[in-house]
Amino acid sequence: MNYPAARYPKDAEHITVYYEPGYFAAWPFNHGFKAFSETELLISFSRGPCNYATPFDLAHHVVDARGGEYVTMRSTDGGETWPADSLRSLGSRQDIERPLHLHPDDAPSAPYDWSSHDFFLTAGFGIPPERDQSIGYVQYSRDRGHSWEGPYRIPSFGFSWVQVKPDYILRPDGLVLLFVTVGIDGGAPGNRFVAVYASPDGGLTWNYLAPIMAQSPDRHFVNRYYASPVLLADGRMLVALRCQIDARNAWPEIFESADGGRSWQYVSRPSDWGGPTELTLLEDGRLLAVYGYRVVPYGIRARVSEDDGRTWGPELILRDDAGSWDLGYPRTVLLGGGKVITAYYFNRADDRTQLRGGVRHIAATVFTP
Repeated sequence: MNYPAARYPKDAEHITVYYEPGYFAAWPFNHGFKAFSETELLISFSRGPCNYATPFDLAHHVVDARGGEYVTMRSTDGGETWPADSLRSLGSRQDIERPLHLHPDDAPSAPYDWSSHDFFLTAGFGIPPERDQSIGYVQYSRDRGHSWEGPYRIPSFGFSWVQVKPDYILRPDGLVLLFVTVGIDGGAPGNRFVAVYASPDGGLTWNYLAPIMAQSPDRHFVNRYYASPVLLADGRMLVALRCQIDARNAWPEIFESADGGRSWQYVSRPSDWGGPTELTLLEDGRLLAVYGYRVVPYGIRARVSEDDGRTWGPELILRDDAGSWDLGYPRTVLLGGGKVITAYYFNRADDRTQLRGGVRHIAATVFTP
């Protein structure tokens, strides 16, 4: 058994995407990140007013549900700079909720080309329960985020808790698979898991395909959710799941499907802790797993697999300078030439503003795995 020491990437460059002292900015994993080319990138995240005066100000249901809005920002130089005037609001969480209640049966007017370089999918955090049933929804862009359609509801199929992320696979036969976190009994501990939804018509309608559920003894009190999927060259699918007891006690697990998403089997656990985990297929066929590291020293870490997720190389320390566990939710895109850029929310231990860590902001790291 080999226990390699964690190491720092030699060429890591840290970038500030969005930092405002009066805001709590977070969760790009929930909302999306895409490279339309090696230079043009679009990121979506949540931001909400926050004066960093009391711990209540930092509560996620306060900064997101009460005053939060969903925004996008654009870079045209490969992620090196993110002009403030590129920030665009997609609407507050409360504004988005209203049309979903008034027009619950709205649907797209035409199918989407999920393979298009110009296509972008974003999602909200999940509307609070309505009559004991939460509302999952998405918004679409056909033109690199310049114009938007939606929000459109995603079916609940009887689940009492539904949370959609922009995590999907376009199967080679044209079927779109959307990986949705669902729950029963309000999503109580042990009752959340990932359901695979499928659209045969480019997102106009959705059907239930399969669950991704563990058979381990801890399944009764550990939630496994927030899937990050990849499609391998041979047609197999892998997903990284967030397995969680509480905010700090979380870890990633990899599951595999060899039958188009109809059934799933456990493969490996990439690290001791971390989550949610973004799984990215690199240009050379290796897998990159990036996750928030919510134990001391707080930061962002990654691992690389050369055998389709069966085993994982040494842990890469992208950041270890955070002031608290309240960080992570990464998204990674390829930049070409072997480089990637990983975006996440972060707080710095050396920030002038300190309340259980510094100002929550969006940062990114460019490195070569």
